[in-house]
Amino acid sequence: MRRGHRFFLLCLLAWLLAGCQLGYYRQAIAGHWSLMSQREPVNSVLADPDTPPAVARQLQFSQQVVNWAGNHLDLPAEDVYHQYVSLEQEAVVWNVLAAPGWSLTPKTWCYPLVGCVSYRGYFDRERADREAAALQDEGFDTWVGGAIAYSTLGWFADPLTTPMIQRSRPSLAELLIHELVHRRIYIKGDTRFNESLATMVGREGAVQYFAFIKAPLPDDYWPQRDRAKAAFLAIIGDAREALDELYTRERDEQKLAAGKARIQQQARQRFAADRERIEGLKGYQRFFDGPLNNAQLNGVSDYNAYVPAFARLFSQCQQQWDCFWQQVDNLADLNPTQRKQALEGLAWN
Repeated sequence: MRRGHRFFLLCLLAWLLAGCQLGYYRQAIAGHWSLMSQREPVNSVLADPDTPPAVARQLQFSQQVVNWAGNHLDLPAEDVYHQYVSLEQEAVVWNVLAAPGWSLTPKTWCYPLVGCVSYRGYFDRERADREAAALQDEGFDTWVGGAIAYSTLGWFADPLTTPMIQRSRPSLAELLIHELVHRRIYIKGDTRFNESLATMVGREGAVQYFAFIKAPLPDDYWPQRDRAKAAFLAIIGDAREALDELYTRERDEQKLAAGKARIQQQARQRFAADRERIEGLKGYQRFFDGPLNNAQLNGVSDYNAYVPAFARLFSQCQQQWDCFWQQVDNLADLNPTQRKQALEGLAWN
């Protein structure tokens, strides 16, 4: 799960406006400032003879990607990802997702300035786990996912972190471009639009970047990744469809629980069979080791639901970024209902 808690710094202002939830805002502000205070200029890290060669190579690569994205994708790449924070932990923040036990409608948390979002982030894993446990006591399905990056939406100079650069180069390029998209456009309260747009542009931008630098990737590298992801999304999509049908028709809790467990097991069995024949699908093993509950499945939808629509829009623009961004801005100007209808229409046409 790559999405960080993208409004930590905005909580600084929200803190002044909201008298409740001060404990949550305090940890968000403290965690954010702790991270920012550890930043070092990338150039200084590269000049340090004690910097491990692998870290130096990834940092150099990151600078090339960010600069290219600013010049070729019309993304705001100034004063961002030119600093580095060395971290020993596997994630920067931990996001709590929740949904009712018999519904795929996600729980949302609402804040001044940023609207309502379907996740709540913590810099401290233990605090995230406590929040998830409290929600479970209320009857919610919950899932805690580590995020290796988060965007401050252009308010601060976001740094690179160790969890970000410990990736393959294609994945790092995709991640950096994904995060830069959030600096260009963010619609208050529309997580699915924001994340699906960043997912689509991140993938397309990474493909274009590696073509631009003529990197020696295997010929089938991107198609193989796409096949694996498509298989993963098909399993999740079918599981969500089956669960939604179950929750709509059934009212008896014992039957709901049995049906839900059956659908989750079917998803795991399908994954186990598909991973043996679809190269790259094994990379999703950790996801299927999770509970596969309503909360976890919702996180996948937020990242991918509108990706086909944005891909269609890019195709209609003949892969011209200026046209694409103009059309995205037009969508952003619509009200939520109109925007949802427009995106669903693009996906199906």
